[in-house]
Amino acid sequence: DGRWQRSWQTDGGARHLAYAADHAALVDAFTRLGEATGEARWIAAATDTADALLDLFWDPQRGGVFTTGSDAERLIARNKDLMDNASPGANSLAAVGLLRLAALTGEQRYRNHADQVLRLAGPLAARHPTAFGFLLVAVDLATHGVDEIVVAGDRPDLVEIAQQAFLPRAVLAWGERYDSPLWEGRADGAAYVCRGYACNLPAADPATFAAQLAPA
Repeated sequence: DGRWQRSWQTDGGARHLAYAADHAALVDAFTRLGEATGEARWIAAATDTADALLDLFWDPQRGGVFTTGSDAERLIARNKDLMDNASPGANSLAAVGLLRLAALTGEQRYRNHADQVLRLAGPLAARHPTAFGFLLVAVDLATHGVDEIVVAGDRPDLVEIAQQAFLPRAVLAWGERYDSPLWEGRADGAAYVCRGYACNLPAADPATFAAQLAPA
């Protein structure tokens, strides 16, 4: 029926309802696949999974995501994974994934929910930062802003420059176009480095593009 499931063993297949952390990790994974392959289907998958994350796990009263979904077994209390342990917690994963997806799609709803996660967990992270390592990635993205990089048309040389650079605060759109402000008015054959969908001059020359990426 489209509901994500999970298993901690490889035999027998997934048979348990996936948790918030599973959905949030998939959102981030699908956006990264879209950036790596240039295939629009991965951005669509990220959007569908983000919608499921917010529909099934979101706490409308206090913000943040519960560990288990609204369709799971009813417990005395629904817990929230706030701290990052050996692996990132559900809320940290959700904040990072939603911020990056918001930049790729222009969907403000995702940014708003990520901001609510930061308001919920931010005070705790300020007092105990070593317990919120991955959440601090989201804090950095939210305070600095996400740089948006677009390579329009068939320019594998420009895509390679963007993919080889270390740009932890950036997202990359290239290849197949999808519904997003990132693609509006983008002429084929050039690259664009933007912030809040306001862009530098288009760069068709690799050296010019690399120079624009340097401070991103």
